[in-house]
Amino acid sequence: MTATNLSEFADFAGQLADASRAHLRTTIGQPVAADSKGDGSPVTAVDRAVESRLREMIEARYPEHGIVGEEHGATAPDRELVWALDPIDGTLPYLAGIPVFGTLIALLHHGAPLIGVIDMPATEQRWLGCRGQPSTLNGTQVRTRACPALSEALISNSNPDFYTAATRPAFDRLKAAVRWTVYGGSCLAYGQLAAGRTDLALDVTFDPYDYLALVPVIEGAGGRITDWSGNTLTLDSGDRILAAGDPARHAEALEILAG
Repeated sequence: MTATNLSEFADFAGQLADASRAHLRTTIGQPVAADSKGDGSPVTAVDRAVESRLREMIEARYPEHGIVGEEHGATAPDRELVWALDPIDGTLPYLAGIPVFGTLIALLHHGAPLIGVIDMPATEQRWLGCRGQPSTLNGTQVRTRACPALSEALISNSNPDFYTAATRPAFDRLKAAVRWTVYGGSCLAYGQLAAGRTDLALDVTFDPYDYLALVPVIEGAGGRITDWSGNTLTLDSGDRILAAGDPARHAEALEILAG
């Protein structure tokens, strides 16, 4: 992967984010009907339309690339380069008119994240991460912040209702070890971690398209993001993720999760 290739793909990822933002902004403030998917999560016609448009753009520009999307499944996911798409991360906040929903776009190289975009159409924020390069927010470099101790940390979590009897004890242990907990930020919470506004983020029941775009953004800002065992996140990872701005606090948090 050359620097020229990386720059070209990053520019195209920005074009995808532009297309998604343009569509989503036309729907902000309007009532939107939703259906329930097989797992009980909500989906709207907007989710499907945005992903369809992004797929069309990818297939026209890079027909040799694979695509994995939340709404329309996988196309050639074993190819060298694969795009992972979540058209609306935070569909429930989107339905409620709470502006923490965004679009997640990742480009994977041999299954590992190479480029990640977190685009927030309502707040007009866009994080871009490229492997080996500093992450940016609206073009300005961002860095995670140092955290002196877990007891001083602010942790974010998408929704405590997602936890089960198997995962709730670990969440409760980590929550008890930090100072503050904030809920419901969806992908915006991970962008703010990269920007140095929070210290940790913990989630469960995530699919690859929910977290792969976060990896280059957080790592390029100086943080760490892995599964709960400390393994690198790839297309084949499980559904539990932990991110931290300070790598030392990430290591400590992993020990707490392990019990």
